[in-house]
Amino acid sequence: MSTDEVIEGFKKDFKIIKEKDWVSSSRTHDTGIGKTFEDLIGIVENNNSLADYKDILELKSSRELAASMITLFTDAPTYPEKVNSLLRERYGVKDPESGVKIILCTISAVKFNSFVKKIGFKLEVDETNKKIFIKIKNLQSDKLDELEIYYTFEDLNKIIEKKCKYIAYINADSKNEQGKEYFKFEKAFLLSGLNFQKFIAALKNGLIVYDIRLGVYRSGKNKGKPHDHGSGFRIVKANIRKVFDVEEL
Repeated sequence: MSTDEVIEGFKKDFKIIKEKDWVSSSRTHDTGIGKTFEDLIGIVENNNSLADYKDILELKSSRELAASMITLFTDAPTYPEKVNSLLRERYGVKDPESGVKIILCTISAVKFNSFVKKIGFKLEVDETNKKIFIKIKNLQSDKLDELEIYYTFEDLNKIIEKKCKYIAYINADSKNEQGKEYFKFEKAFLLSGLNFQKFIAALKNGLIVYDIRLGVYRSGKNKGKPHDHGSGFRIVKANIRKVFDVEEL
């Protein structure tokens, strides 16, 4: 199928979903909205590296009133392997409830952040070596850590081509009744026009940022155990039109 045919097919499927009344969430917590929409549109949860909808449209959902960021994609750094475990052990702070070390912070390429006023994280775009480094320094001594962490341009370009070329961004109203969350899907937007050059420019300008999300399970059978939520590249909702071409579907 061509891209135009896939987009037209999505429009028809979304129209059917939009006409539905309130639907109960398929799962609890923040991921419930995305899982609920995927269930309604008939997408089976998998680890496919291609886009969600017919391998062309990546699906992103958010609650209408949520003043948060949208995750463009999550992927571990190219080097070194299993670096998130190393970061958690070396720089994490103890969660007061579980005692597990956690790191929850947003990093930009504009300046070093301040994680618990001790550690600074910053992205560094190295166009000569075609890598994006995660730089770490001790804010008290102003000394850079020697730990080398990076994504290669090649790896990121592959993901952007597969996952960010066409994104269907869905907004929904939400409500809670008797401890259960319900959604009503109201709007969908096609986000397009992002290529690797635009991605790099948006990173440099701080429009796209990077989140380290090394937390802990708060409930369920894994309660109190480490939870890697998937560190990745994100964009604030207000910046979407500065990076993408936007069309309401």
